[in-house]
Amino acid sequence: MDVTKYFKNIDVTKYFSSFKMPSNFTFAASRKRVLLLAVSCKQGGLCPGGLDLENPSNWIRIVKDDGQSGAVQGREIDFAEPLDVIEFEGKPMPQGKQRENWVILNNSCRKVESKDESILEWAYQQYSYHGFWGNYKSYLDEYEFANVTEPSESILKVSNVRIYKNESGRAKIDFDWSGARYRMKWISLTDQNFYDRINGGDVLFDNAMIVISIPKETGIFNDETPKAYKFVSKVFDISTNKSTISKSNRPFNPFNDDLPF
Repeated sequence: MDVTKYFKNIDVTKYFSSFKMPSNFTFAASRKRVLLLAVSCKQGGLCPGGLDLENPSNWIRIVKDDGQSGAVQGREIDFAEPLDVIEFEGKPMPQGKQRENWVILNNSCRKVESKDESILEWAYQQYSYHGFWGNYKSYLDEYEFANVTEPSESILKVSNVRIYKNESGRAKIDFDWSGARYRMKWISLTDQNFYDRINGGDVLFDNAMIVISIPKETGIFNDETPKAYKFVSKVFDISTNKSTISKSNRPFNPFNDDLPF
């Protein structure tokens, strides 16, 4: 039963995320052109994602066709990087809250164009969601996560950015955001471009545009409480004067628990 051909230019995946699809349900294959804004680390490989250039208010996240939304390998996206444009034949593969997931069919992905950072403002203005899923924390609890109706990907403009390693050696990012009263702290970072840089100390930016995500489902961590941790998959330095670093005067959020990893 192929339904997507009847819904051109409509993100039909959002209507099918809350129930189990019948075994004979399939999404139609279609040709996609995507401006990549993130190609981040994911267990087993990479997690590429960006704007659907046919409808740039929508996000497309490329996952492995394994039923688990697993990582893809660089060769599967023609070794494309953020700000490259790719084309491929694919189909939607929504899972949980990640309704934007797509799989590539027939090894069809090709890098067709590269953009520079001048495209970032256009991308920010085009995309539909610029929020933090309703709280100031680095995670959503089980109730908050269950009530998420927004996209699982957000693009934010932030300031007073600090990228660093925590005591466990994990990459983290802190920042101020105009939509929050408190400073955002301890957000996990999967942008591998900073992993070597923070070995030499903190990386600081006046201003940045970040791509931030929530997972497809909650997980059980050290305190055995189901949570969905947010993570930043890409950081673009958009500081006017990249040699000048500001310090945050935003108050610390006393209700934000540190990450367990």
